[in-house]
Amino acid sequence: MARFKVEENYPLASLTTFNVGGRARYYSSVRSETAFLEALDFAKSRGIPIFILGGGSNILVNDSGFDGLVIRNRIKRISSRVEGDRFCVNAGSGEDWQEFVDWCVSEKLAGIECLAGIPGTVGACPVQNIGAYGQEVSETIVKVRALEVDTGRSILFTNEACGFGYRSSIFNSTSEGKYFITGVTFRLKKNGKPAIGHGDLANHLRAGTDFTIGHVRDSVIAIRAGKGLLVRKGYERFRCAGSFFKNPVLLEENSREIEERVRKLGAHAYWSWPLSSGEVKISAASLIQSAGFRQGHRKGNVGLSPKHALIVIAYRRATAQEVIEFAKEVQGEVKGKFGILLEPEVRLVGFPPFVL
Repeated sequence: MARFKVEENYPLASLTTFNVGGRARYYSSVRSETAFLEALDFAKSRGIPIFILGGGSNILVNDSGFDGLVIRNRIKRISSRVEGDRFCVNAGSGEDWQEFVDWCVSEKLAGIECLAGIPGTVGACPVQNIGAYGQEVSETIVKVRALEVDTGRSILFTNEACGFGYRSSIFNSTSEGKYFITGVTFRLKKNGKPAIGHGDLANHLRAGTDFTIGHVRDSVIAIRAGKGLLVRKGYERFRCAGSFFKNPVLLEENSREIEERVRKLGAHAYWSWPLSSGEVKISAASLIQSAGFRQGHRKGNVGLSPKHALIVIAYRRATAQEVIEFAKEVQGEVKGKFGILLEPEVRLVGFPPFVL
């Protein structure tokens, strides 16, 4: 008997934070590697594509849905071992990310406290190399365990083999769709000093100096709550997928002209950040606002968050196509004014290639 259950014509909107989109032709929730392999066999026997769904917090599903098998990752486990002053923590890919951050804070393990409040699962964090408030998850990842989709073979990726970059890895670039991540190993520091390098975070923690990783975690959650970005009970939340576009990264010499244009248009503080690579990261929110789209800008059933210009939100009765058309308009205006094509950070499911 199969260890997984398949459902047909399954509604996907409620499984995403955008809360829009159509249905999956087939849907299965898997809790083990064995169940995933059986789900793969099911899809291969019918010649249909698969899409792996985690927390649904960084995707936009087409109104026509997904004509294949959506596999929801529910593989959960946490274990740890000591390595000197560091702890190696193994987490199942279906673990809720915020719950994992909370567990690490409770164990006094430093390294990911600034990544609190990011919705999604542990398995999604290496795919996008999530980062916020001066931390990137790639700084703590030791290994990523995965199954090769074509063969079912188990593979262990080192940090270097993951090819981490800004909001990227091999899992969302050169090897997108080739692997199903089953677990991630992190190296964290017991009683480590909390990271307080980002301007917004430092300002939020300005009273006093004796901060713990718990204080940092709580401050990050408070900042995110103020932007309507927390997918947690008891907090105001917009129907969105967080930052819709990536912050562009430019060579320093190419950023100077952009800097002059943006500053003339009244950019807010912290609109760009120099990187150790010699490049400069530009605030996509500043570019969007400077292109004429203010916070709260709305067109029909879609608009920008009243609290942050990088967040595209879907109002009641919105469709996925309306979200895409709005994003295209923003993308086009920024390209026209600054010569920069904003790349979507949100994954587009069931859409034709190069829709954005």
